[in-house]
Amino acid sequence: MWNKYEDFYRWINTSNKTPEDIRLLFGLVPAYPVFMFLGICLVILITVIQMNKRKITLRELEIGIVIIIPLGIIGGTFFGKIFLPNYQNWSNFYKAFYFWQPGMSFFGAIGLGSVAGFGWFYKRSKTTQISMWVYLDLILVNILLGHALGRWGNLYNQEILGHAVSYESISWLPSFIRNRLFYFPSLVNFTDSAGNSLYADPTWWIRMFYSDGSLNPVYTQQWSYNGQTLYDVMRSSIQYRVPLFLIEGLGNVLLWLLITFGVRNINRFANRKNNPWKLEPEAYPCLWNPKYKTISEDKLKDWYTLAPVKYRKVKKQTENGETYELTMSLRSVWNKAYYWVEPNYEANQNLYAQIEEWKNDLYNTTLKYQNDKKQLKVKLQKLKIDFDKKLKFTKQNLQEQLKVEYKQNVALEKMKIKEKKQELSAKFAFDERYLNINPFSRKLEQANNPNNFIVTRCGVSAGWYVLGYGILRTILETQRQATEYMIQNHVVANFLVLSLIILTGIMIIVITQFVSPYRWREVGWLYEKTY
Repeated sequence: MWNKYEDFYRWINTSNKTPEDIRLLFGLVPAYPVFMFLGICLVILITVIQMNKRKITLRELEIGIVIIIPLGIIGGTFFGKIFLPNYQNWSNFYKAFYFWQPGMSFFGAIGLGSVAGFGWFYKRSKTTQISMWVYLDLILVNILLGHALGRWGNLYNQEILGHAVSYESISWLPSFIRNRLFYFPSLVNFTDSAGNSLYADPTWWIRMFYSDGSLNPVYTQQWSYNGQTLYDVMRSSIQYRVPLFLIEGLGNVLLWLLITFGVRNINRFANRKNNPWKLEPEAYPCLWNPKYKTISEDKLKDWYTLAPVKYRKVKKQTENGETYELTMSLRSVWNKAYYWVEPNYEANQNLYAQIEEWKNDLYNTTLKYQNDKKQLKVKLQKLKIDFDKKLKFTKQNLQEQLKVEYKQNVALEKMKIKEKKQELSAKFAFDERYLNINPFSRKLEQANNPNNFIVTRCGVSAGWYVLGYGILRTILETQRQATEYMIQNHVVANFLVLSLIILTGIMIIVITQFVSPYRWREVGWLYEKTY
């Protein structure tokens, strides 16, 4: 450990290092961008694995990566530095885009990246017929793991640290962690009497010491800022701090586990009174089925599913000798009961016909109205041209009458289009025309979930990500330095935005779980299951 800053810089000198070397991984490359890159790779890897499990094509993800990651990095480095004083002048403004230097804003990265991703996946969802929320559920939640890995870059930059602690209280941590848990002294504004910057001297950390390793008071006392000399800084004690970046990283991992294995599987625990093996015991032999822990293949009730259901063979000893029976995992039970089940087409044929008829009617009626509006524009232009021609050759005393007739004709044409708009509004509600509301969504949801199982809808995981990380960040923000806030040095604005993020997460959960399934559902689309 180092007790004072002079001890730290003396170690740098004796180790033939520079102050910047402390930020290098294995003494070769800046650690921060390396961990950031590894975090991105981890997010992509896990997302690909999960998408393959759901049989989702990777083409949209591949293109999305090319769009989202560069914009996310730009947003992170820009919003992480632009509020700091050093970057608020034109001479240093361009350095706000130096993503390899300290000062990346996670919210800047996730904000700009999410906007780009939202736009891309929403556009592509019209072609792939995969809900945008399916993509967001898979990608956003996995960012938690990438973020946790990327936080190790903060260790090398010696940032995102908490309240002051004694060195003894963190002695349980590995030495490569605990010996970095202090902030570098801020020397960027230190100048000499001539106004020269300390950093203008390329060997300032060497010249601070005599050849015997003792501090050079002559050199260090010529540099000062706000009444404090470089000598005072070097003689001051190093204050060790809580590894806040590590706590946040662990919190991210725990939140990922909660969402991945808890929120997404809520149906496995929330349907105690209405679970598959109570409805049809012979179809779901499993550990939780009181009637059939296992069942013979000839007694098993089975039906067509979108993918083969996995059964496990169990050896049984009977009076007639050894035999094999089948049992299922809880995952297989729910795949067979809900996720991989198609609704009975014949029983819902009338519903599908109504939906198709309604969609065609809406499309044709809207198209006709738009064509009528275009024709109105042409008619009005023609009326104006005819009016101007007649006006030139009409006597002065008859011009007023001509103007009245022209206005009446214009009003008549506008009245016709207004009546057609009223007919359209009476036939199709505003939300059906402009918000893509499907009036048959509730019936469609019932057809795909006839047993009324409680399930986690697509989009809920994304909402829990926003809510969970917002809460985690708000708690940890109370321990951060003001310069490391999401909005640096602005306490009220910072916590106000965090509150809005938490409310946004709650809204996403409520809308995707309780509103969207009954308002926005289409036949043939992939949501939490294929409709």
